[in-house]
Amino acid sequence: MHRFFSTKNTFTLIILWAVVLFFITTIVLNYVIGNIPLIPLYIVSIVTGFMVWVIFDTRYVIKNDNLYYRSGPIRGRIDIKKITSLKKYSGLNVPVLLKPALDTKGFIITYNKYDDVFISPKKSEQFIEELMKINPNIKII
Repeated sequence: MHRFFSTKNTFTLIILWAVVLFFITTIVLNYVIGNIPLIPLYIVSIVTGFMVWVIFDTRYVIKNDNLYYRSGPIRGRIDIKKITSLKKYSGLNVPVLLKPALDTKGFIITYNKYDDVFISPKKSEQFIEELMKINPNIKII
C-alpha cells in the first residue's frame, strides 16, 4: 500500500480557510446577538465541517491493483489496469468534473473509455512509478 497526499495550492487554501472563518464568525456573532435560527446554523455548520474535512483529508492510496482517492466525503476507486492515460495539467480551469485535489497542478487520469479524474499527488514521480508497475501500458502525456 502506497499513500500519497495532495499538494496544496496556497491560493486555494486561503480561499477555503477564509470561507471557513467567515462561516464560524457568522455563527459566533449570531449566537452572541441571540439571533440564531437553528436550520441555517445546522447548514452552515455542516458546510464548514465538510470544508475542513476536505482540507485535512485529501489523499490517494494505491492498494493491490486499485487507486483509491478521497477528498473529505468524496471517495472513489479506479482499477489501475483500466487506466489508459495520465496527462499532466496545470491551470485554474481543469476540464474534468471530478477533482479530488487541492491544487491547480496535477494529473488528469483517463480510465475505462470516457471517465476521468483530476488529482494532485505530492510525490508525483513516485506516484507515476507505482502506477506504471501495475499497468505499464499507461500513456504519459
